[in-house]
Amino acid sequence: MSVVWIVENPAGGTTRITNLLCGFIAVRAFATLRSMLRVAQCEPHSASITPRIILLEEQCMVGSGSPEKVISEIRAILTRNGWDDVQIVLVDGRDGASGTSESGTSRHVKMENLVECVRQLTSNASNRMSVGIRQLHEGDLRLDLDAGKATCLGCGQSDTLSPTETRLLRLLLEHRDRIVSRSEVIAKVWNGTKIASRSLDAHISRLRKRIGFTGVVLESAYGDGYRLSTGNGCEAVSGRITASRGDSTGISRTAMKA
Repeated sequence: MSVVWIVENPAGGTTRITNLLCGFIAVRAFATLRSMLRVAQCEPHSASITPRIILLEEQCMVGSGSPEKVISEIRAILTRNGWDDVQIVLVDGRDGASGTSESGTSRHVKMENLVECVRQLTSNASNRMSVGIRQLHEGDLRLDLDAGKATCLGCGQSDTLSPTETRLLRLLLEHRDRIVSRSEVIAKVWNGTKIASRSLDAHISRLRKRIGFTGVVLESAYGDGYRLSTGNGCEAVSGRITASRGDSTGISRTAMKA
C-alpha cells in the first residue's frame, strides 16, 4: 500500500489536505516539519509505513529556511534511509489556488489539483514496483531493496529490515567477493558520520541474527572487516534450529584468505 506523509498546519483544528486524501490512500499526518523529520530519522521503519510521497504545505516551511534548503535537508534523510524514490510535493493551500509545476527536486501543486497529482504519483510508484523490484541474492538469501525485506528462497520465510540494516546488507551483497573493511562500512552506510566501535558491532550482531534463518553467514575478519558466506543453506530445509546460530560467528584472517 502506498503511504503519503503530510505536513500541514491544522489551522482552526482543520486539516484540509489530510481530510481530502483520507478517503482513498493511507496517510500519516504531522503538524510541523520538525516532527516529520524526527520520525524520518528514527529506526527501524517497516515497509508498511515507508512514505511514497511527502506533501509539504508551504506555509509550514515559514521560518525553516528557503524551500530549496528544506528539501535538501529532507532529501539527505531520505537517502540515508534508502528512500531515494520518495516524491516531495509542495502544496499551496491558499484558497483559490490552482495549477501544478515541477522543479528539479520537487513538485509544486495547488490545492485544487492535489488529488489528481497524488493519484498520478501513486500509480507511477506502483508501476515501478511491479515492473522491476530491485533485488540482490546470495545463496538462499534474497534482499528486496525497495521493501527492505530479507527472504529465504529455501523456505519462503521473510523478515523486514531497518533502513540501516538494509544498507549494510546491500553493501555486503554488492561486494560479496571480498572483505568489506570497517572504515568502508562506516563511510558508505553512515555516510562517514562517526559512530562508536561498539555501535557498529551491535549493528553487525543484529544483522547476523536477522539473516541467520537463510543460512547465509555474516563473517567477521578480526581487525579487517566483514563478508558474507553462503554457509550451509536454509536452516529450515536443512533441519537446523534457527535460534542456535547466535552471535559467535567469526573467522580468522588466515582462514578467510585460504
